[in-house]
Amino acid sequence: MFRTRHTLATTLLMVSALTLAGCGSDDDASTGTASSTAEEAGARSAEPDEPEAAEPAADDDTSVVDFLRTADVDDALVNRLGEVGDANGYGLGVDVATDLEARRRLASTQVETCRNVAVGHRTWEGLQASDVSAGASEEQAAAMADFLREEFCPHVAPYEEAALPKQTLGGPAQDPRGGRGLASPLSWWEARYQRVSWSKACATQTGQPTGEPVAYRLSDDAVVCATVPPAKSLKKHLINVDVVFASPVGEARARDAVLALLPSDASADEETEGINADWSYLEGGCLNVNFGSERLESVVAEVKKDAEPWAHAIYYSDGATDDGAVGAYTGKVKQILLSTGANEPGLTGDLTC
Repeated sequence: MFRTRHTLATTLLMVSALTLAGCGSDDDASTGTASSTAEEAGARSAEPDEPEAAEPAADDDTSVVDFLRTADVDDALVNRLGEVGDANGYGLGVDVATDLEARRRLASTQVETCRNVAVGHRTWEGLQASDVSAGASEEQAAAMADFLREEFCPHVAPYEEAALPKQTLGGPAQDPRGGRGLASPLSWWEARYQRVSWSKACATQTGQPTGEPVAYRLSDDAVVCATVPPAKSLKKHLINVDVVFASPVGEARARDAVLALLPSDASADEETEGINADWSYLEGGCLNVNFGSERLESVVAEVKKDAEPWAHAIYYSDGATDDGAVGAYTGKVKQILLSTGANEPGLTGDLTC
């Protein structure tokens, strides 16, 4: 099988997207926005407030159906997409029929594709190249892209952002554990920073959300974009965020933005230049900076047993998609992915963007 462009880990509790059929799967490095990660899905609280209710059985999960309904995608359109997918290896294999459930999962993935193209986060040419790099033939990728562009996406409703809430600002400069943004609870963010429209401030740069998106005005020239973690154990703490600047800034300004979101004892440590994974069609680069903070370990311990006194920030000069950095790293920073834990090179010695 060839690798799926990306998987969904959403507040909708979607199951993983279909794997494109073709040549063998890879272990993908995480590259996208702070919307949601495996650590969000799997982390468990060190100090649970109360026992968590059992997760609903898979047979009772209607999240994919509900998601498609909100996107105005009915089963007839799902089946048309499934037929194209089956014929071109976007399922169990070329000309191997998939069932309705599997086709719905593929459709939910492609709804995100449509919306990312609509807001300018992706292009059709880039999506085709991405599928080819994942193992599809040129003809297979073109057939899927043509169907999406001409038949599927015109029916997909745009993402509808909820109205911005009323806020009472003036909250404390740090949360009860000394955090100043990263791994802080959503309630602290709501009292500290002005909410702004996620669709206007973040969508083009970070791509469409796979959960509940939020955006905050960090400064005159920067916003913070994030997705509220779906895992109950994370208690609505933002353990991953993107910082997006109005225009590219220097590394000193980028470092200051990161430090503003970390405990006051944080400092920049190791810097490592990164490259895109070898499967990516993009020839991009990034800069990873690890930040040390003893207080951060206590902050993160609120929601994670394996808390570390580290965070890492990945600097992008242009931006990033599921295929890695868009363009080379130039020393200027347009977007920062900030997350808990240190980020180190892999077995090959390369750090992946």
